[in-house]
Amino acid sequence: MPRKIMVHTSDDSSLLLEEVAAADEAQLQELVKSNPGLLPIEEFGMTGPLMVVGKETSLPSGAVDLVALARSGELLVIEFKTGPQNSDFRHALAQLLDYGSDLWRMTYEDFESTVPVRYFASDHCAGSPVHGFKSLQRAMAEIWTDLSDEEVAAIRDRLSQQLKEGFFHYVLAAQRFTPTMERAMDYLNSTMRGPRFYAVEVVRFQGDSVSAFESRTVLKPTRGTGGGGPTQYTNEEEFFEGIQDEAYRSALRQLLEACRGLGLRFEWGSLGVSIRLPTTDRPEPLTIAWIFPPGRAGWMSLTDVTCGFDQWSADRHPSTPAALKQYLASIRTIKGVEDVKPKSLRGTAYRIPPSVLVSLRTEVTEILAKLVINVSGGE
Repeated sequence: MPRKIMVHTSDDSSLLLEEVAAADEAQLQELVKSNPGLLPIEEFGMTGPLMVVGKETSLPSGAVDLVALARSGELLVIEFKTGPQNSDFRHALAQLLDYGSDLWRMTYEDFESTVPVRYFASDHCAGSPVHGFKSLQRAMAEIWTDLSDEEVAAIRDRLSQQLKEGFFHYVLAAQRFTPTMERAMDYLNSTMRGPRFYAVEVVRFQGDSVSAFESRTVLKPTRGTGGGGPTQYTNEEEFFEGIQDEAYRSALRQLLEACRGLGLRFEWGSLGVSIRLPTTDRPEPLTIAWIFPPGRAGWMSLTDVTCGFDQWSADRHPSTPAALKQYLASIRTIKGVEDVKPKSLRGTAYRIPPSVLVSLRTEVTEILAKLVINVSGGE
């Protein structure tokens, strides 16, 4: 039996709308793509608004209906089906997992060029404020206009971790789900360690010359299941407990103490810490270094101690170019520093291996102190 809704208008008239079938899955897809807020991601425990970063994106296993990013950093892979047939449902689930396997182990840069940048350049993105954009980071700033540098770093960190682990959020949108379908998705959420599955009904209602669409979450992971919950952040004590080399641990402690004395700020993430420099340009400080445990890759696959900056973030602090240029020149003079792996950070960031930091920690500290002095105008 079709569901019905009653709509009351401002002139005190009423309209009775009855559930009808969508024209096809493309109608649902275009509806959500044009109105991504229709997906109830707040019920998923995510922060909106949602940003579409891919539509009909070609991957080795097929074309993804939609790929979207929540402001809290979760990556959503979305598939649309209009029929309640079990065979259709099983095919949709298989497609979602195939797409996830294609995205799994991509670097942030690989994902950016494969999904969002291709979407921004395509006709699918025509009319969007991010049409033609060349970077995901710039699109974030356009859609989430009050986004801070800290949030940008956190989103990139969370997205990079999801790509590395394959812990994506799979959303299946359909007009109706059967109990068998719901049980299958509940089973996956309860037994799989990382990926999360959501079932969302998108229902079309029709009346006299009036259409309406409703979305409702019919299934989502329960608390405590799997590994798709909020990111757990480390702290200074836990970080140092994980470093076995006593000399390196001591050098890092002294480096952080020196940074603290210089008035630099710390932002702890899921694995390590970013060192941030206050400026007069923005309330949010500028990241000038990253520190991760030995042998473990953090944001943008950085390892150990990395001194430098992200150019996009630096551009938002226009008072700093001269000081940053001198900072990089000084870091390059340290014997043993290495280029970083991410192409987007080449030339603006350098890795300092543990043995180098142990030997030359004082030199690194002096370079950071000089940067602070130059940015503050010599005060």
